[in-house]
Amino acid sequence: MLNIFKTMNEKNPRLREFDPTTVQRIKEGAYLVKMISETQVAARKCEFFAGNAVDPEVKRAFEDEARLLRQGYQALQRYYENMTME
Repeated sequence: MLNIFKTMNEKNPRLREFDPTTVQRIKEGAYLVKMISETQVAARKCEFFAGNAVDPEVKRAFEDEARLLRQGYQALQRYYENMTME
């Protein structure tokens, strides 16, 4: 059985090791995607809480925080797009 898989895998191209810079870029990209998604979730939660708030001051605080999170999300998204374009 092992010989069958060995002969099948001989025809497949083999991957080379990535250089350290590429490995670092892959890790940074994965971390950045996670940060972007977490920022979006936090902004949606703030908007939800702002919609449920009765006190205008609390509502304004949640809306301001959601706006800041959206700005941060957009900055992270632009950075990720620039990083993946290279």
